[in-house]
Amino acid sequence: MKNFSPFVKRSVLTFLLLFPMLFCFATTWYISPGGSDAAGNGTILSPWKTLYKATQTVITAGDIIHVNAGTYTETIQCNLRVGVSIEGVGTSSIIKSSLSGDYVALLVASSPEGTNGNQHISNLKFDGQLLSTYWAIWISGRSNFSMYDCTVVDFKDRGIIFSARDDLLDGPPNSTYATGNSFHDNIVNNCAAYNLSTGVYGRGCLNIGGQDGMLIYNNTITQTQRNEGFNGWPIKYCNDGYLRGVKIYNNILTKEAYGGDYPGQSGWDFCIELFHIQGLEISGNTIQGSIDLNYNTKGTYAYCAWIHGNRLSRAVVNSHYESGIIFEFDTETAIVENNILNNISSGIQFNTRNLTVVSNCTIRKNLISNLGTSSGTGSAGGILIISEGTENAVITNFNVYNNTITSRIPGAPWVGIDFSSINNGSANNINIRNNIVTGFGEAWFKGGNNTNMTNVVVTHNDVNGNANGNLPLFPGGNPGNYTYSNNITVNPLFVGNGNFTLQETSPCINTGVNVGLPYSGSAPDIGYAEYAAGGPVPIKLVDLSVREVNAKNQLDWTTATESNSSHFNIERSSNAQAYQTIGRVNASGFSTTDIRYSFTDVAPLNGINYYRLAMIDKDATLEYSKTVSITNKGNNATSIIYADLSAGTNAAKIVINSATNQTAGLTIIDASGRTVLNYGITLQKGSNTINKGIPGLAKGIYYIRLFTPGETVVKNSFAHE
Repeated sequence: MKNFSPFVKRSVLTFLLLFPMLFCFATTWYISPGGSDAAGNGTILSPWKTLYKATQTVITAGDIIHVNAGTYTETIQCNLRVGVSIEGVGTSSIIKSSLSGDYVALLVASSPEGTNGNQHISNLKFDGQLLSTYWAIWISGRSNFSMYDCTVVDFKDRGIIFSARDDLLDGPPNSTYATGNSFHDNIVNNCAAYNLSTGVYGRGCLNIGGQDGMLIYNNTITQTQRNEGFNGWPIKYCNDGYLRGVKIYNNILTKEAYGGDYPGQSGWDFCIELFHIQGLEISGNTIQGSIDLNYNTKGTYAYCAWIHGNRLSRAVVNSHYESGIIFEFDTETAIVENNILNNISSGIQFNTRNLTVVSNCTIRKNLISNLGTSSGTGSAGGILIISEGTENAVITNFNVYNNTITSRIPGAPWVGIDFSSINNGSANNINIRNNIVTGFGEAWFKGGNNTNMTNVVVTHNDVNGNANGNLPLFPGGNPGNYTYSNNITVNPLFVGNGNFTLQETSPCINTGVNVGLPYSGSAPDIGYAEYAAGGPVPIKLVDLSVREVNAKNQLDWTTATESNSSHFNIERSSNAQAYQTIGRVNASGFSTTDIRYSFTDVAPLNGINYYRLAMIDKDATLEYSKTVSITNKGNNATSIIYADLSAGTNAAKIVINSATNQTAGLTIIDASGRTVLNYGITLQKGSNTINKGIPGLAKGIYYIRLFTPGETVVKNSFAHE
């Protein structure tokens, strides 16, 4: 073997010292069920055995802990350093917890408020082993932290916690909200408790506090597995909430049907419960259970909450009381539109307390159907002002436009739109227009014993089958400056069989008044669904795209309007001719605003993948979208084709096929895991031959690792003389 001259030795040493500053790459560390915490060094050849060992050892931001397929049982809490990510290979990478004790999490990522985490947890399964461990994951004080493609099951008290504070005390962040966090494409089952014995708390499968702009989407979260009264919520606040600009969309959220005889007896019916919100958007979700929002101000946003395009429904009517959308305490500029609320007791309610102010709220284009009182107590109806003791709420600028509100028989609620709980308060500028309200046992619209209502406009509604002769009921006398005109009392002629769109001969077509919503024909229709000649167009699609994300293909699409829409079937083809259905996403039902959807193909075909959407309405009418395509990287990926290391000539020849023009890093590692040399290289699309001088090598196995911005490739080679 040749020796280097002193000059060459100095040059190589200088290069090695300078290289990290010129071209820096993340390191991937490995754990494996067959690894060893004592003897391993975390390399691909000598992995560790536990996640605890990896999180204790890997401290450099940008590095990745890779969890090989297998089952790991952790006995000590894992603490994840700033900037370090954890990746697995899906549900076959299983982290089980044998930790016990109250308020103990399996994995903690905690820092002072405002720390930039810039990291993720992905493609793993976390198992609390039949509720033996209290919490799964607690992320506190960190921003730009993502968790995706994970499964979390069977933790006792809480599942995942995102908190801006580094504690779980009530209150806003002391200094800085967490920003840029996301939680998406996860499955969470049975990770939220309710303490029935004390009745003082409920927990969440996902808990959020002090978040600014957090995105929560494409998750399936279910809390139905425990005995009656012991199930917490799929999504709940922590740190008393304090949430700004949070978006919760395209999730499937399921809470156990409520079994109490009165609210609070057996927990609550909440599926989402959040406190101190500003600029919250909840859209496109399928929800079984209620949405409960408290202390609702708009701050610098256009609204405190924009709730649209959701479906809140039970497959069958709950035999007990159950709510839909609830606003508690002050509510400033809430917009509730294009939702379907079905098979519940109350649709949209404002629970007021002492001196509560409800201002500038708009409820429009919602279908609130099959409402019933069921057993137990609780205020039932379509749109309700509910007082919790004081009846002195102040309601101003409250708009109810183009909703369809129907009851079920038997069990019809007493009132459709109820303002009877303001005897010591007031209501001013109330507009109720273009609604269909049918089948209520006392009146379709009611005020209080002391009316205390002024500037009330009630026009162009179809009210049919209600008590009090289909007239509003004001026990304390008509409101001041009251307009009641152009209302009809005829059968709206719904399509039927659960479809509340209008037949062609409906008296509600073109008989509404313009309140600023889009319409077709000579005038707006009455009710939630605008009729179009030839029948309603189920879906107006404005965009469909596909992109590669972590070796999976993600489809994203947006609808501008939906009418009577049921679902999307996602179809895939290898030749753009024969298509196969690979997934389904539920549609919103009805919408006049943009709704975003997405679907991930977790196992794309080799080569070109063609995708299209079959857009299906509730009458089984089908329409296809345009076709989009993407080439799977697996068939044309960056790869090391050939490698030759010569210990005799101190030379390396490496042939690399690159999928694109890109910069990369090339590392040579010996069998012990020691890095022999790093190179920064530039690759052209296609074949690249790399000839490099290398330091003297002993004969044996070496590993060549190629880093690109999108992937890491490893190939072994034998160094010969």
